[in-house]
Amino acid sequence: MTLPARYRPAAALLAELGISEPSEIDIEAIAQHCGATVTYGRLTGSDARIVGTGDTAIITVNKNPSRGRERFSAAHELAHWLRDAGEVALVCNPDESFDESGGINRETLANDYATDLLLPHSMFKPRAEGRSMTIESASALADVFAMSLTATTIRLVQLGSFPAVVVVSDVGRLRWFRRGPDVPESLWPHAPGRKTFAYDIARGITDSGSGNVYVDEWFNGAVERHSIHEDSRRLTDRLMLSILWWTDESPLEDIVRRDERLSYRRSDGRDE
Repeated sequence: MTLPARYRPAAALLAELGISEPSEIDIEAIAQHCGATVTYGRLTGSDARIVGTGDTAIITVNKNPSRGRERFSAAHELAHWLRDAGEVALVCNPDESFDESGGINRETLANDYATDLLLPHSMFKPRAEGRSMTIESASALADVFAMSLTATTIRLVQLGSFPAVVVVSDVGRLRWFRRGPDVPESLWPHAPGRKTFAYDIARGITDSGSGNVYVDEWFNGAVERHSIHEDSRRLTDRLMLSILWWTDESPLEDIVRRDERLSYRRSDGRDE
């Protein structure tokens, strides 16, 4: 894919503007610097849209009580403007593009760029270091960066100090998930089991819950049954946000060794 001449990585754009603190990340000013004007209005069926040609674009963001959600939607559209060649005319729902299981596509790349711009690695990682992988930690960081809880939770899972997975589910169905870099790909989330806090939340028993649950209540692919820490909270009437955290990393090490043995057998045709 050939990127437009106006494209530069998020870190380079922040450096170009001399931005070094979360409070300085003014998405409207950044977009204007890149030839895109951000406006706010009432949209039906989408969180944001962009129309652009030549050197200018208009980004319209649906008004939302969550300032963090508005900022992320604007940054998502700015990513399209910087990444996508030629004329741009798109209507987007960025929340639908977090799903790791869907592979890499244009919407996922726009979300990743928006994350790099609003939750930059150089600013986020030092602030996340050593924090527990909980919704409370994500919420505190969301306040620092003026971001949505969902986007910040994903960033915590990506850059935090401990292995974890973030999952959004509804009644009986997994909607999307993102895993941290230390969680093996052979571990695949499924809909929350009956002995999870998310299951209770979905049925209106509570609005939040945290504690240890067995891994098979959330994942396929574990070597043996072990406990993980679940922290779940209601996002909307139907959606639950969950962080699944390995406080003991030894089961993951066993899974990695198993996966390596299986990979060796497939490539060599024989056991070690």
